[in-house]
Amino acid sequence: MIRSLYLHIPFCERKCEYCDFASVAGRRGEAEYVEALRWEIRQLAGAVPGTVLDTVFVGGGTPGLIEPARLAAILDEVRSGFALAPGAEVTIEANPSSTSASRAAAWREAGCTRVSLGVQSLEPDVLRFLGRVHDAGRALAAVAEVREGGFEQVSCDLIYAVPGLDDARWAATVERLLDLDPGHLSCYELTVEEGTPLHRAVGRGAVRVVDAEIALRQHWVAVDLAGAAGYRQYEVSNLARPGLECRHNLAYWRNRHYLGAGTGAHGHLPPAAARALGLVDDPGDAVAVRYWHVRSPDRFTAIASGRRLPVEGFELLGAAAHEAERVMVGLRLAGGVAVEEEGPRREAQELAAGGLLEWDGHTARATRRGQEVLNAVVERLVGAR
Repeated sequence: MIRSLYLHIPFCERKCEYCDFASVAGRRGEAEYVEALRWEIRQLAGAVPGTVLDTVFVGGGTPGLIEPARLAAILDEVRSGFALAPGAEVTIEANPSSTSASRAAAWREAGCTRVSLGVQSLEPDVLRFLGRVHDAGRALAAVAEVREGGFEQVSCDLIYAVPGLDDARWAATVERLLDLDPGHLSCYELTVEEGTPLHRAVGRGAVRVVDAEIALRQHWVAVDLAGAAGYRQYEVSNLARPGLECRHNLAYWRNRHYLGAGTGAHGHLPPAAARALGLVDDPGDAVAVRYWHVRSPDRFTAIASGRRLPVEGFELLGAAAHEAERVMVGLRLAGGVAVEEEGPRREAQELAAGGLLEWDGHTARATRRGQEVLNAVVERLVGAR
């Protein structure tokens, strides 16, 4: 069953040094892109009639940067083609540099219920290193502005393991955000993605990657500070007050089906829905189909304007691959993941004896130590099939 929809808006004020998302600097072609996206939404809705959405996530890029009237038109298109469940979660990503109380009020009026702010840091040198265009004062003001605009659900993204960022300054950043009590924090380790300016800087020796031990220590600094403030680590990198977890991302971590639209967007569908969309003719014994779009906004617009889905590729997932994915993403959750097969169940028991899992005979949960070597834990569980 499909209950979630992801929509991608690629436009940004500038491209950050570490970003490998499908995004572009500037807003050239915004109007044409929005019309192309609306056309694709109609195609998705027509292929899965009667779908009721629990969550919609407008990500990017910087969706908060586009004209609010265009955001409203996109969400009107969603409501025209799909039913929204009572209390549906509708998230928009925004950056502090393009946030104001009036824009937030317009997002709220358009139907958004939740804002995710890309704060990333409150330290001037870290913000410069990352290529961000706001300062600490603007970031803190943005939290207040979205609340003034009518949002009760606010999330702030932060990045740690940045060269030059010591534990004390990282802790101070987390504490300052917690003082504002947004309700949700996402704390991500800086990763060096191929093809980014950061990757090139590392390659030529201009930037040295932070030691893994420091990165791990800063991860736990955030978890412990947030825990002391009443936030629960419900997923490895995400902390929230009870009831304020991101329901859309929980759908990903529970390996549920979802639709994706827009440049670079991915989707995860039941075979029947993929066939209805024309993605596959015969899924065979696949239990799910993953698909992804072209990454260029110009190509996306051109293909959709020609009344073709701008999908670049797809992958058929058999039962074994799908089960491996379910375990892989499910172990990131505090609630853990059910383990049904005999081999993985025996392996879970051994991992529990080694202090890496909590195991009740049915559900496996990563311990604190297990989180630190989560990839190895997943590999052992999946490999025991």
